[in-house]
Amino acid sequence: MPTIAESVNQVLRLANEVNTLARRHGREDLSEILAKVAARWKEDETTIVVAGAQKRGKSRLINSMLGRPGLLPVDADVATNCCLALRYGPALTAVVTDQVAGSFPIDPGQLTDYASMAGDPSRRRDVVSVDVTMNHPLLRGVRLLDTPGVDSLTVGHRQVTVATLQRADALLFTLSAQDQPVLRHELEFLAEAAERVQAVAFVLTKVEDSANWQSLLTENRARLAAFVGAPGESGGPGERIRHLLDAPWLPVSAKLHEASAALLSMGDAERADALRVRSGMAALEDYIRGCAGARELARSATVLSAATSVLSALAAVAQDRVAAGSDDGTEPANRLADVEKALAELATTARERRRLGAGNQFLGQEVAGLVRARLAEIRRPYEEAISELDSRAKIDRYLDQLPDSVERSLQAAWDEILDEAHTLTTQALNEFLASLGLAPAEMDLARVAMPAVRARDLRIEPSAPTRFDFFREGVPAASMAASIGLMLAHLTPVGFVIGPVLAAAVIARRRGWDEVQRNQASLRRLLTEQFAQASGDLALALQREVAGWRTAVEQTADEALAKQRRELESRRAELRSAAAGDPAGRDRTRASGSERLETITALSRRAADLRAEIAAAVNAMNAPPA
Repeated sequence: MPTIAESVNQVLRLANEVNTLARRHGREDLSEILAKVAARWKEDETTIVVAGAQKRGKSRLINSMLGRPGLLPVDADVATNCCLALRYGPALTAVVTDQVAGSFPIDPGQLTDYASMAGDPSRRRDVVSVDVTMNHPLLRGVRLLDTPGVDSLTVGHRQVTVATLQRADALLFTLSAQDQPVLRHELEFLAEAAERVQAVAFVLTKVEDSANWQSLLTENRARLAAFVGAPGESGGPGERIRHLLDAPWLPVSAKLHEASAALLSMGDAERADALRVRSGMAALEDYIRGCAGARELARSATVLSAATSVLSALAAVAQDRVAAGSDDGTEPANRLADVEKALAELATTARERRRLGAGNQFLGQEVAGLVRARLAEIRRPYEEAISELDSRAKIDRYLDQLPDSVERSLQAAWDEILDEAHTLTTQALNEFLASLGLAPAEMDLARVAMPAVRARDLRIEPSAPTRFDFFREGVPAASMAASIGLMLAHLTPVGFVIGPVLAAAVIARRRGWDEVQRNQASLRRLLTEQFAQASGDLALALQREVAGWRTAVEQTADEALAKQRRELESRRAELRSAAAGDPAGRDRTRASGSERLETITALSRRAADLRAEIAAAVNAMNAPPA
């Protein structure tokens, strides 16, 4: 059995050979894949990603492990575009990295606002990452990454987590003992993750309240084995992720671990130790320390994965050359037919892209409708409040507060609208990409600032003059005075005096009420104009942003389809050229392809053997105690 150093050196030699081969055959794009992986080799921290579906206990697990129960937000997912990193430092600090504002420190107590879906939308909108440092021995040489739930309905969540795995040395995948067994979408994520990360451990959380967690663990193992498939079986992920079957399972209880810490603080060390053993946290901590010690092994596995991917791409071209130089024209013809079929399917996809792209043009209108609906909801309470203003004094007091109140309401509505618009647009555009067989893209969150909505002068028009208007109020007043006077004349001898006085009072009340009604109507009109202006300005700003997203995504789709077409056309040209060449030319093509394929096959075999060695070494080093 080779030592760790020997295995690592063998991996590095293999990667150099693959890199040289890719460059020799003009595949700088494949060489770049290896270069990106190698760039992480000198990092002195072991990066461990904590992933899993929502509500599986990830954040509470990290809080408990680090002795800070309230540090990370629990019962709320990590924010869409955010990666939350914890590393060693002399004191508890938190630094936010924002796409617009850059990096700035925050109070660790504000983590929920910036890094959680339960936080303040205006603060978390542009956050890329939050880095937390704390003085805890487990974090020496280790960086823990808390990630969004892989089952989130927000498309970006899973993509952010998968992208994070590019920087991972190990993966802790959480499942809950109080929940259903591992689900299909979780297994699919694991298959993708295992392509990138060699060191994987399953953490079964919340075992304290589950009487049958052992049977659940057994069922989870069985589901994983069925997903991987039997050796040599086709149709499943197979050998590429078979090392997951040997990955450790660590049952833990954050609740018992927190209770242990509480007992220890009260001086009851004996009971605290007993609860700590039952919590299973010691085994998890040992695993994390083992990952730190096996960092080079884990990174070797990542390099091997990249090298294997490069070799697969080179092998496809080499096989075409061998087939094209064959004396028997059947195989070249079959390969050429496959390429022609792929080109025809690509042409169909391109037509579909144009049809689906036309549908994307209505995204801006959908967002504008969203703006109108949201502002209509915001305006309704104002209209209800105006209808309750029954005096000019109340209207004046309300009017004094109205501009600031409307401005605050519009700002709050803007933050909510941005989140809704991002969700709507991201989902629609990623469905567009998926329909073309392309990978989803994480659209930038809306960074557009709220436009400066043109402020209107919310002043009520001057009240009507107090002088008597004969044509508007005199005639009705005279009639009213006569009517009341005649009525009272039958009741009292002074009716001719009381009648006009009462009439004047009725007229005054009517005039005051008319003034209030006129002012309420004016206030409603001004409010309607203000919200209509705001709706137009906000909708226009978002429509421009959405148009930018749509253009970028459609351009990405066009570039991806064009790249596929170029590769297929290049293969077709090479196959046709070789088939049309003279026998000597075909012999040279076949010999060249055979030689290249032989080299690739030998390198691939070495990579598979090394990967098996490293998988065994990693699992052996990180195996928990019995």
